[in-house]
Amino acid sequence: MTSQTPPWPFPPARKINTTVYLGLQVTAPTPAAAAAATEQIESETHQVFQSLIQAIESQDLTMQDLMKLHTYYPYDGDGREVTEYWERMTKVRLQYLANPGPAATALRVTGIWPKSPLIGIDGIADNSKKRQRIMPAHAWDWSVPTPFSQGWLVDDKVYVGGQISADRRGRAVAPGELAPQVGNTLEFIRHVLKDADAAWDDVVSIKVAYKCSQNDATSRNTLAQIIDEMNRVFPQSKPALVCFGVDLLYEGLLLEIDALAVKGRKKAIVNAADGAAWNGSANGYPAAWLAGNELFIGGQSAPAAGSLQAQTTACMQQIDSLLQQAGGNIGDLVKLNVYYHDDAADADAGIGFGIVRDTLACMLQAGRTVVSLVEVPGLMTPGQKVQLDGIAVLNQA
Repeated sequence: MTSQTPPWPFPPARKINTTVYLGLQVTAPTPAAAAAATEQIESETHQVFQSLIQAIESQDLTMQDLMKLHTYYPYDGDGREVTEYWERMTKVRLQYLANPGPAATALRVTGIWPKSPLIGIDGIADNSKKRQRIMPAHAWDWSVPTPFSQGWLVDDKVYVGGQISADRRGRAVAPGELAPQVGNTLEFIRHVLKDADAAWDDVVSIKVAYKCSQNDATSRNTLAQIIDEMNRVFPQSKPALVCFGVDLLYEGLLLEIDALAVKGRKKAIVNAADGAAWNGSANGYPAAWLAGNELFIGGQSAPAAGSLQAQTTACMQQIDSLLQQAGGNIGDLVKLNVYYHDDAADADAGIGFGIVRDTLACMLQAGRTVVSLVEVPGLMTPGQKVQLDGIAVLNQA
């Protein structure tokens, strides 16, 4: 078992002060036939969590310090069997989580680097002594008992776990009805923020995972309606925006949203000097927020650039521009999330993963940025093949 499947030119973890940023942990490719692959979900889940523990402990932290966990998993199925598959995976996850556990987001995607794994995980750990678990009275709950948290307040940062329109038994509320689900989800986020003594104006980054159908136009209309509803919450001070299509866990769900807020610090909007477009720009969302010396970068896109390699390069150039505007450089980028989408036949062979990996390896400074790379069923702009977002810490040693 290895911490990350080679060749992977990015570090599995990066520590800045008390915070450890964790890159995507996956298993080595297996020779099992695809038809039997889902039978390995328990085994692969054991392996990736052992890898995560290794990465955390290499930075002198423990699983008790894991504040935010992202789980990505592909699964080809519908209805109750999707939930049952998640529950099988989660029974293994529970063996490794601390109690109380992290704020968590679990997303059903199309594929995970290097195409064959059934599960990939990443996250953020922090051993600051000043932290508080957030479990609002007004909240939903999971379909099986878990130690997951709805949020964590760590120093002045609030990590909000993935929120959905569900009840206390993990059943979808208002199944298939978009506006009520957005309202319910945002209300759950508001209560996490409230219990952390934070407000909407403190949110620097928000991630919207929306139900992606076979029809791109329908999926993008779903996202447009979600953003319209969000605009009622963020009429002026909007966060950096990250959006991508997924398949949802519970039957009838249309979206999942998580967020990151920073309380009290002086903040400033950062946009690229050349006026380059990014995913949220048409809706008035900034490219990034600078809070103190931390830059929270929204989803960057460049569909007009053409090929996957060209789009990845252009997105990285936009991130570099944002870093320069904030007074930093590409070496300050500590965490990079990459959501890749390609309808071409090459996607089935995993060729796109290699293209993105190699492009990033040429543009990032060695050993300084943890990377997560997953394939998603859709992105928000026609012609878009890739989206990049991340976190930078300026003026590092």
